[in-house]
This record gives sequence, C-alpha cells and structure tokens, in this order.
Amino acid sequence: MYEHILVAVGTRSDSITLEAAIRLARETGARLTALHVVDPVPPYAGVATYDFSVTLDAFEAYGHAVAERCVAAIHQAGCEGDARTIVLPMCGSTMGRAIARHAREIGADLLVIGNRKRSFWSLFRENLYKELLRHTDTPVLVATDALPAASGRALALRPRYVETVDA
Repeated sequence: MYEHILVAVGTRSDSITLEAAIRLARETGARLTALHVVDPVPPYAGVATYDFSVTLDAFEAYGHAVAERCVAAIHQAGCEGDARTIVLPMCGSTMGRAIARHAREIGADLLVIGNRKRSFWSLFRENLYKELLRHTDTPVLVATDALPAASGRALALRPRYVETVDA
C-alpha cells in the first residue's frame, strides 16, 4: 500500500505520531523516515532582545538527539528507516514547506504529522496541516491520541487526506 512514509516528529519522547507511523510501516512493509524540523526563530522572540547565537547550537544539538531517538525506535520496532534533522533558514521558509519539500526529495507516498494541542500560543504558530496541504499532493495522516489500536478506531483513507473514524 505504502512504500515510503515520512513522519514529522516533534520533541516529545512519547510521540504518538512516531508510534502511529511505525505501526503503519509494519502493517504495510513501508520504509519509514522520521523528520525533525528545527525552527531557530521562535515567533515570540523580539529581534532586538533575543540572542540567537546562544540557543541556535542547542536547538540543533537537541534536534539531532531527537533524530537519534527516532532511529532507535524505528529499528527496535523492526522497521527499515532512518531519521533526519533539518534547520529552517532564518527567513523564507515554514515547517510545512520544508516537510513537503523533503517528502518530494525522498519520494514519500504518505506524510504523518501530529495534532498540536490548542493554547494561547496557537495564535502565533503555523497550522502545519493546512501548510502541508498547500505544498503537497501527498496524503497526510494526522495522528491523534485516539489513534492507537486500543481505542477501537480504524484508519480511513480519502483521496486528499487520511483521518481517523470510529470503527
């Protein structure tokens, strides 16, 4: 069904997104690539008061640690795959564009992303799902807390996207 799945991973170590992608990769025999995108410019940081040099190296190092954790989880699950970290340029790109571009480069036929929790800061963050839909024709699966098999939910594919539905 799928040959190459790209999963966008965040910084949480208990990633439901990664678990869902691993499960799909095992079920379909697909190769799995985990991608962590480091955004070096937090939207709430004032340019005049923010010292980028202090944190940029830490962001990048942490991104590589996330990638190493993902590779270990992928291989421990018995899947074929790898993990990569990319750092966005200071301007001119978004996480959604970077993920869509990387998906094209590796020939991914499914994108798996997580569902962000709503908060006050959501007003300032990019809507990753909408941004991906603008920049790719590849189906997008949004993994939520309800996705694990124990919840009694099943995956349903639609032509443009993938969603969870009651089984």
